[in-house]
Amino acid sequence: MKMCKLFIIFIFAPLLVFAGNLEWGGFFEPQYMGLKIRDNVYNLMSNKLRVDLGKDLSDRVSFGANFDYITYHGKTEWNILDFLPYRIADGVPEIFRPYYKFNFGDMVQNVGPMFAARPDRIFLDNAYIRLAFKRLDLTVGKQQLSMGTGYTWNPTDLFNTKDVLDPTYEQPGHNAIRFDIPLGDRFGIVSYLAPGEEWKNTAKMLKFKGRVGHFDFSVTGIQRYWSYTDYIRFEPAGVYNRTLIGGDFAGELFGLGIWSEGGYNFMEHKEGFEPEQVKDHWELVFGSDYTFQSGMYIMGEYYFNSMAQSEQDNYTLNNWMWMLSSEMKTISRRQVFGLVQYPLTDLITIGSYAVYSIGDQSAALVPMILYSLFEDVELTLFGNIYTGTEGSAYAGNMGNGGLARLRVYF
Repeated sequence: MKMCKLFIIFIFAPLLVFAGNLEWGGFFEPQYMGLKIRDNVYNLMSNKLRVDLGKDLSDRVSFGANFDYITYHGKTEWNILDFLPYRIADGVPEIFRPYYKFNFGDMVQNVGPMFAARPDRIFLDNAYIRLAFKRLDLTVGKQQLSMGTGYTWNPTDLFNTKDVLDPTYEQPGHNAIRFDIPLGDRFGIVSYLAPGEEWKNTAKMLKFKGRVGHFDFSVTGIQRYWSYTDYIRFEPAGVYNRTLIGGDFAGELFGLGIWSEGGYNFMEHKEGFEPEQVKDHWELVFGSDYTFQSGMYIMGEYYFNSMAQSEQDNYTLNNWMWMLSSEMKTISRRQVFGLVQYPLTDLITIGSYAVYSIGDQSAALVPMILYSLFEDVELTLFGNIYTGTEGSAYAGNMGNGGLARLRVYF
């Protein structure tokens, strides 16, 4: 804790000296979650402070950064086995069960035997400089690498995995070099390089984007190393050179918003042994939305992943862990997401969204209320109801409860 305080002083003291020259803001976000798992009810609370900094140094040079400091309270230590079906959890030998423990907020892929153990977190989320040349914009540093048109799932994004029960929450920054090359008014090229230890495991992305009529589109190619962990032996299961070829579009047709995104993944084995489930595969998303004159908004999205399982009897321990550690986006092959929102008053919006797994016929329902309490103060209330049977993607033992999130902007 002392090191955290020293870090805050070291970082923010020099910034305060130059505060008059910086554009800064951010938010404070306390959050409470209550969760019932089988016969137990747990409480978890977190406090998040985010500070955003930025400055245009000239017409051609700009700087931006974000710092996050998060503390966790209540039930912070969990065991993944509590969320898994009995047929899988009971098969884990007692000697290995402690390896499935983690601290909330630190489910990080490929850290330690499985998960990091830091109850509180302070980190530099983004820090980058953008240089504008005559025919090229260059962005260097830790930055957002969001991709695709999908709302809940993004098949062309190999850098982030959204939480399907909170898909709009901000994504982390990535260390990268970004190139933006305009080709006239309607077309352009975007490229990323996310350096690894060697050139062979440096992530590379090249995108051609444009606009035709009422539609924006892009064609994308990505190559990066991708690893899977064997969560039975707690060792790397296989390292692949993953190459994605895909694209997306979004636009309007007859008053409906429509979009699609998809890609084919070539999985070239490089190291370790080859898990049977890992293979070349498709990921696809189709979506549409509409806003009525009353202000009611509806949206639906369909997702398909040919490497995921079509039946719940085929879900293995590794399948579950790959999903929970973001090594895969899903455990279920075909899913549907739906959202409805209605502005009850100028300050209150009510709604609900749900995600449904077609193969095992399970669903998660999330009713919500968005309330603008005061200027720059927002309260969001979420429910969390799993309806599936034991062993399904959205089974009741995953935990039912609710979440209250207060956000104060400054």
